[in-house]
Amino acid sequence: MNLTRLSLGNPVAVAVAFLLVVLFGLISLDRLPVQLTPEVQAPEISISTAWRAAAPEEVESEIIEPQEDALRGLPGATRILSEASRGSGKITLTFVVGTDMQRALLEVLNRLNRVARYPADANEPVISSVGGDSRPIAWFIIKPVDGNERPIASYQDYIEEVVQSRFERVPGVAMSEVRGGRENELRITFDPYKAANLNIQLPDVVELVGAEDISAGFADVGKRRYTVRYTGAYGANDLGEMIVTWREGSPVYLRDVAKVEVAMVDRGSFVIQNGSS
Repeated sequence: MNLTRLSLGNPVAVAVAFLLVVLFGLISLDRLPVQLTPEVQAPEISISTAWRAAAPEEVESEIIEPQEDALRGLPGATRILSEASRGSGKITLTFVVGTDMQRALLEVLNRLNRVARYPADANEPVISSVGGDSRPIAWFIIKPVDGNERPIASYQDYIEEVVQSRFERVPGVAMSEVRGGRENELRITFDPYKAANLNIQLPDVVELVGAEDISAGFADVGKRRYTVRYTGAYGANDLGEMIVTWREGSPVYLRDVAKVEVAMVDRGSFVIQNGSS
């Protein structure tokens, strides 16, 4: 009642308010985006497979093509986009809008299991429901505290096992990536002069070092059955004690012709923030 009485007593103010509402409405209507065919984000599934130090041609022939053969004719898929680069391959599957992604992920996983084999040193494929055109919504840079002289690149294992796993448990987070760290590798640096002096062929040494655990079947001894395995795995500390060959009745150890150490892989990239890396 008071508002009605106040409006009737101030017709000019009511008219101005009405004109302002109409003016702002027209401005909003002019700036309102209208599309005849609005953009619709089609659901996608990406498959990434890492093969360290492999050329793009090798990735294409040994990884991408077998996966494409297994994924051909996938129900609901409208496009298959493949990318082969140095050390990795990626396939992005685009599905029709409304596809049940849980069922599509299961179908993709079942079909990838049909791939006969992968290269021995290639990693297992990583399947994600985040498409290839997606962009990260946040970046987090981790730095050591003042007084900590340990390189931040050496914390990759901790970041992947603790920090990344906690990020991915946050509701709504589809995927997280860790970049900039450096993994540890077993590095064997041969001294060519010592190897040549002892007449040691490096391919023979490489074959010994790269031996794998293989099964040799079973051995029945009385009422017991034992599994026989040929173990070629060595720890980093024990690898230097491996006998490479014999010379004049004396063993030649790997540490005699090479330096064995666990070191971080060579840095391939870095990030600079506020003038510091």
